[in-house]
Amino acid sequence: MRKSIASLMGIGFMAIIATAFLGLVNPAFANVLAAERQIDLQGTSNTRDIGGYETSDLRTVRQGQIIRSENLSRLTESDFQKLEEIGVKTVIDLRTNKEHDHAPTVWQGDNPPRFYHFPVGDSQNDWFNAQRRMMKKNRFTEQQALEHMVAGYRMIAEEGPQSYKKLMEVVLDESNWPVLIHCNAGKDRAGVAVTLILEALGVERETIMDEFLLTNEMARTEAKAAFMARESRKSGHGRSAGRSPSANAWSPIVGVRPEMLEAFYASVDERYGSIDAFLTEIGVDPVARGALTASLTMEKLESTMGQ
Repeated sequence: MRKSIASLMGIGFMAIIATAFLGLVNPAFANVLAAERQIDLQGTSNTRDIGGYETSDLRTVRQGQIIRSENLSRLTESDFQKLEEIGVKTVIDLRTNKEHDHAPTVWQGDNPPRFYHFPVGDSQNDWFNAQRRMMKKNRFTEQQALEHMVAGYRMIAEEGPQSYKKLMEVVLDESNWPVLIHCNAGKDRAGVAVTLILEALGVERETIMDEFLLTNEMARTEAKAAFMARESRKSGHGRSAGRSPSANAWSPIVGVRPEMLEAFYASVDERYGSIDAFLTEIGVDPVARGALTASLTMEKLESTMGQ
């Protein structure tokens, strides 16, 4: 049954995106990066491998070891089987307590992974309260939505360090790999987690941004924004329906923009001085970074074809 905007307000951070849009099948991707990294599951549209990226010292991130995803509560039995075939040993859930309790993961398989729940943000904080008010009002512009999401990334930088420290403790231990990291929609808190891992490995900032923005194609955010705009109009009454958010207004909510990750970096710089200092603060000092790079990357294999 299709859920209305109003019925989703109390679920929490990005629950609208993660629960209201399941009807599309995964398309053929125009972006080669998307096609190479997609893990095709029936119950999600935004699950991918972050391996294959090149580091600044020309090494390559190993594939099949770190996976990012939206929440797993709607996976089918065959989806869980696929994750077991990949060999997933560990699942890290970054959702709030409210999101976690509303849609728990019930593993359907013979080899369930270890589960860790490291909430990023409190569903009763100022940012989540502002989101609920915005959804309830059902009237916002693209700029207002973008400003709200930018503030969300500042909130992640403020409230997330302890959870990301715990996450990195798990990631630094190779015995936990492959690790699947997820939040609700798989784009914001999981996106920051992947950003931190790639920064620790020495991947260039431009490449990290490309990986971050890949969500827009993987998760089919244009179609999601159009869907949410239609649902917003249905939720309105009389003249107010004509003032409901457009697809463009929904776009920053269901997708990602460079300004969001840039806001996280800026907030980290303001609080810690640099991303390197932040990584040290969450337990990834130069020694840990060196060990992680040695185990999670490999020398780039140069092609000899045609020689």
